[in-house]
Amino acid sequence: MKSHRVDQIKNYLSPDSPSWGRVPTVQIGLMPTPLQMQPTDYIRASWDGKKYGETPKLAVASVHDGEMWALRATWQGSGPRPTESVDPVSIFSDAFAIALPVRNNPVLALMGSKDAPIHYLRWSADKKEVNSMIATGIGLSLPGPEIKRSVQTIMQGSTWHLVIARVLSGGKEAAPLAAGKKTAVGFAIWRGSNEERAGIKAFSIDWTELVLDV
Repeated sequence: MKSHRVDQIKNYLSPDSPSWGRVPTVQIGLMPTPLQMQPTDYIRASWDGKKYGETPKLAVASVHDGEMWALRATWQGSGPRPTESVDPVSIFSDAFAIALPVRNNPVLALMGSKDAPIHYLRWSADKKEVNSMIATGIGLSLPGPEIKRSVQTIMQGSTWHLVIARVLSGGKEAAPLAAGKKTAVGFAIWRGSNEERAGIKAFSIDWTELVLDV
């Protein structure tokens, strides 16, 4: 997957910007996170036999301007959230995350390790911002570096269109991004209407190579 060099990232921050029409998209296959990879017996037992992680793919495109990186993603979500006659405690939100390796070749399916952490940016439909997190294993996530980042979304029917952007250089604990270099990227999607959260999700089981144009 290539991140194409552009003149000004501001022209790509909105998912409905016509500038994205000139950027090739890549289809990323997703699968349900295996139950044996869930962190507790309770989660494994309560979801045994239930369907989850049924988002089979998403379409992504990527650009950068030498200072900021932006990724556009499109996928089939849960549809508009119900507004009446629903217990708000039982409502979960659609969510999306981008994972990037920090160092030492972490295993994406295992959410990294202490010596090989993963930096991920997570958005959910009930928030107006994107969270920066560091993962050091399954079920082991903490707040990540406070890097400059943004998110914009549009929902058309039950389809989400999202753009997450962040600075290339984010400091010691941020996943490194640099023009002319390559890294890797992974993805996860949660369907709120199915009460998916935490490890119950659809995800790309392995990394996709990401190459930033010079």
